[in-house]
Amino acid sequence: MITQNVDRLHHRAGSNPLELHGTVYTVICIECGFTLARELFQDQLKALNPKWAEAIESLEYDSRADRSFGMKQRPDGDIEIDEKFWEEDFDIPVCPKCNGLLKPNVVFFGDNVPKGRADSAMLAAKECDAFVALGSSLMTMSAFRLIRTAHKVGAATAIVNIGETRADDFVPLKINARLGEILPRLLDFGCLVIPAV
Repeated sequence: MITQNVDRLHHRAGSNPLELHGTVYTVICIECGFTLARELFQDQLKALNPKWAEAIESLEYDSRADRSFGMKQRPDGDIEIDEKFWEEDFDIPVCPKCNGLLKPNVVFFGDNVPKGRADSAMLAAKECDAFVALGSSLMTMSAFRLIRTAHKVGAATAIVNIGETRADDFVPLKINARLGEILPRLLDFGCLVIPAV
């Protein structure tokens, strides 16, 4: 299994996928590549910035309690931070190995998938018997390239997604439906009969 998700939901379900775009559960040094658990990074961030930590903790109890810290929580859960909050220094932890900058261990739009990960995913696409893209428009080249390769080497290919995908022109089976409706039926019955139209 290859996933573009960065939230480790597949792990919670008992799978061990290749995380094509990384995970938000680790941070990585952009200088030396050292990785660190995100939870440890967050603990360091709190220790270096007690005012920030207090402000965030106040949001957990009362979304109006943040005004004295110069922050406002929006209904969608995001936080708006005004200049008042930044009057004091805000310190960011550095890499414990080289003092380099740390970032979430995810591939941001415009970044490249790390070579080893991309190579592993490509090998899986070349060697598979079937490739099903689930819930993806395949607009990122990293994902599109995989289904295109699987198709070219003769694997059965299919897509389950709502709306257009980048591979619609060459993938022979496209199910325009919600995964939440299709996958449980597949798991319950072991197969899914799709009427010809």
